[in-house]
Amino acid sequence: MNMEERIYIDNRPLPLLFLIEYKNAVILIIASVLFFTLISHKPIPLNLPIEAYQTAVIFVFAVFLWITNIIPLAITSLMVMGLLSTFNVLESHKIFSFFGNESLFFILGSFIIAAGISGSGLSKRISFYVLSKFGDNPEKLVLAVFFLAAFMSHFMTEHAVAALIFPILLSISKDKHIFFAMAWGCSIGGVVTLLGGARNPLAIGILQEATGQGIDFLGWIVAVAPPAYVLMIIVAFYIKQNLKNNRVKLTSLDFGLVEKISFKEIKAVLIFLITIYMWIFHSKEFGVANIAILSAVLFFVLNVINWGDAKKEINWGTILMYGGAIALGKCLIETGLLNYISENFISGINFTIIGFICLIPLLSLLLTQSISNAVVVIMLLPIALQIASNFNFSPILAVFLVAVPSGLDFMLPIGSPPNAIAFSSGYIKLSEFISRGFILNIIALAVFILFAVFYWPLIGIY
Repeated sequence: MNMEERIYIDNRPLPLLFLIEYKNAVILIIASVLFFTLISHKPIPLNLPIEAYQTAVIFVFAVFLWITNIIPLAITSLMVMGLLSTFNVLESHKIFSFFGNESLFFILGSFIIAAGISGSGLSKRISFYVLSKFGDNPEKLVLAVFFLAAFMSHFMTEHAVAALIFPILLSISKDKHIFFAMAWGCSIGGVVTLLGGARNPLAIGILQEATGQGIDFLGWIVAVAPPAYVLMIIVAFYIKQNLKNNRVKLTSLDFGLVEKISFKEIKAVLIFLITIYMWIFHSKEFGVANIAILSAVLFFVLNVINWGDAKKEINWGTILMYGGAIALGKCLIETGLLNYISENFISGINFTIIGFICLIPLLSLLLTQSISNAVVVIMLLPIALQIASNFNFSPILAVFLVAVPSGLDFMLPIGSPPNAIAFSSGYIKLSEFISRGFILNIIALAVFILFAVFYWPLIGIY
C-alpha cells in the first residue's frame, strides 16, 4: 500500500450512522405508524363523519409525503388512491376512474406534442437561430434568452424548455445573468397557456370535478397573457438595468452549423399550427383533451416521431401524481370535509372580493417557495373553491388565483424546475437567487393582483 494513501475511519456511533443512512425509511415508518394510529382512532373526533375524518388523515399524510419527498411524488399519489379505496372513502371504481379525467389526457397529449416538436429538431433550430442572431451583443443575447425561454414555455412545459436551452447556454457563457434570464423567462412564459405547466390543467381538472365548470384554451390565454406580458416587460427592464453595471462575458460564439430544415420539421410545424388553431377556435366544440390526443396521434401517423422518442418526453410520474391529486380533491368535497372546515373555521371570516383576491395569491406564492407548485394547487385550490362557494365568488376566479401565482416563484432553486436547472450551473449564489427573486416575487404579486382587480371583471371572470 502506498504510504501516502490515507484510510478514513468514521468513528461516529453506529446507531447515528444507521440513522443518517436510512433516515428517510425511519421517518416514513414513524409517519406510517402515526397515520394508522390516527385513522383507526375511536371515537371519531370533532363529530366528523367517518369518511370525512379518514379523508382528512389521508390528506395530511399525503401532503407530508409530497412536501418531504421521502418517496417519489407519483408513488405517494398511487398510495393515496389505494388508501382511499381501502378505507372505502369512496367506491373503488370511482376513485380509480379519475385516471380517465380529461385534464390528464390533455397533459398526456401535451407531452407527446412536446416530444414531436423536440424530436423533429424544430425546438433546437429555433433556439440556435435566435441565440445566433445576438451572438455579437452579449447584453442583447441575455434578453434574447429571456424572451426565447418565455415564448417556448407557451408551447412546451417550462422544465422541458429549460432542459433544452441550458446545455446551449453552458457552451457559450459562464455568466449568471444568462441563467437568471432562462429561469425567469420559463417561469413567466409557463403560466400563459395550458401547455406551459401541468399544474394549469390539474387546476382545471379539480375545478371540473368540484363544480362541473371548465376553462378553455383561449379563455386561459385571454385572462393570463396580459398580466404575464406586463410582468415580462418589467422583468426585461430589470434584467437590462442589472446588465448596465455587469458586463456579460461569453466563452464561445460558435453556435455550430445548423442543417437545412428537414421535412420532418416542416411536418411538425404544420401539425402544431393546426393544433393551436383548433385549441383557440374550436376547443369548446371538440375539447382541449381530444384535440391534444388527435394531434399527438398525427405525430406518429406522419412519422415525425416514434414511440421511443415519445417515451423520453412523457412524464408518467406527473400523470400518476395528478390522478391521485384529483381523486383526493374530489374526496375532500364529497365526504363533506370541506363543508365542515368551512362551517367551523371559514364561515366566521368575512371575505370581501378584494380580500379574497389579495390573500389567495399571497398564500399560493408563499407556499410555492418550498414545495412543488402542483402540491400547492392540491392543497390550496379546494379550500379556495369552498371559500368562493360560501361568498358567491366565481370558482374560475379561484382557479386563476391559485394556479398562476404558484408558477411565479423566482426566489429559491426548489421553487420550480427552471430555477433548479439555472442554479445547477454553479454560477449563481443562493444569496443572489434570494435577493433578486424576492424583488421579482413582490412585483409579480402586485402585477397579478392589479390585473385581477381591474382587468378580470372586464372579461367576465367575476
